[in-house]
Amino acid sequence: MNQELKECFDNVKDSVNAALGHYQIWFTLRGKGKAIDEYYDDMNDYRFVDFFRASNIAHYKLMFIETGCIFDTDDRTDRFRRLKELMNENGLSELSEKFGDRLKPYKALVSNILTVRSKLIAHKESGVEPPELYQKHGIKPDDIKDLLLCLAALMNELESELNGGASWSTIGPTERWEKATYGLLEVLRKGRNS
Repeated sequence: MNQELKECFDNVKDSVNAALGHYQIWFTLRGKGKAIDEYYDDMNDYRFVDFFRASNIAHYKLMFIETGCIFDTDDRTDRFRRLKELMNENGLSELSEKFGDRLKPYKALVSNILTVRSKLIAHKESGVEPPELYQKHGIKPDDIKDLLLCLAALMNELESELNGGASWSTIGPTERWEKATYGLLEVLRKGRNS
């Protein structure tokens, strides 16, 4: 495998895994119908509440930062666009085209995520009100989840291609971070109640 392609793949893969992980932890802790309904008292315990508040903020922001890294517009960065170019240069044009086709429905969402990242997360633009910005750009958690799962599936497919069809994987559509969050909350509850 071409070294430049491998390095770019590894960097994009790390951002996809990170974005998906941060999304799942944040949404599991804060999402409607998720852990907050069942574990509110555990998370609100005076000994832990500050941890959960900081964790929510951090995972939320990092989800936007890592998703932004995947679709960065800077030509000096390893990003999805560069990965597709390297795939084309290394005989993976058909797979590269498939990536483009599968991500086409997310074009507006990606643009909106980059706008939010730029105005609220990476920078603090004066006069920007978060609720108004989210409403204007129509960003919904389920849409972000769908995008990230699509990216993970595509990266899994590329990884398999690069590894000669190997069945093991370091990336893929999974709910492992959500399960880990619930596991942590269950241990916390048992510890609180013992």
